[in-house]
Amino acid sequence: SMSAPCCRSPRLASAATAAAPSPDTPPPARLLDLPTELLVRALSRCDPADIARVAAVSLLFHASLALEGIRLWAQERGFELPAQPEGESCAVRWLCYSALLCESNPPARAAAGERHSVFIDGEGRLSSCGSAPSYAPGLLGHG
Repeated sequence: SMSAPCCRSPRLASAATAAAPSPDTPPPARLLDLPTELLVRALSRCDPADIARVAAVSLLFHASLALEGIRLWAQERGFELPAQPEGESCAVRWLCYSALLCESNPPARAAAGERHSVFIDGEGRLSSCGSAPSYAPGLLGHG
């Protein structure tokens, strides 16, 4: 379970606000010395559940990195995540849940007429249902 407190680490805050290094600066020695944008982009390549697991065991990742990583993951897939409800105390847990729910239930498109409905599911499969009028049996494969 994700029982780590939802708070911003001072160490992460200082890494996030650090100025861009000059070309003469040696490469970062620690992971959190990397630019925040790079860390978020790297995290967004992981599954939201994996991001949440890392956030649960690492206060360094639990702050804005996990939140922004999940948000970017969803944005790159065209998912719109709902706002955190009043009673939910952990933003990482809420975003992880919301992202996984979006992934497991991709949006579907539908069209309907007087006697038929056509659906395109999240994987692009076309389905139809309905009944044909007596004067045109077999319309759209329905008889």
